[in-house]
Amino acid sequence: MEPAAGGPCKPPPPPPTSEIITRSHTAAIAAAVATPSGSGPSRRKLAASSSLGSAVAASLLVAGGLSGGALLAWWAVAFHPAHAMLWMVPAGLILVGTPLVACLSVLASADPGTSSASADLGV
Repeated sequence: MEPAAGGPCKPPPPPPTSEIITRSHTAAIAAAVATPSGSGPSRRKLAASSSLGSAVAASLLVAGGLSGGALLAWWAVAFHPAHAMLWMVPAGLILVGTPLVACLSVLASADPGTSSASADLGV
């Protein structure tokens, strides 16, 4: 065996930490784009169930608003001249106003600056 000519080999210096962080984020983003989380069928099932849930919630909100409007219209036609059945007014207003407040709160809570891809990656 021959001795080493110049002594032991030194390992190359480590890259700066900013380069390591950038490389790891780039690799994570590329991996997330190339292979979405979850398998195809289960991801489609989850998307279908969430869209079904959204459709059910939206239809319930619409039904609630329409029933409140119908209750107020019925009170105005049948009982307003006699000032009877006054409980129908606040009940109808609550049924009409609740879907509006719910939709506005959902729209206000949505943050347009974040996308689902960056939220999944924790960026």
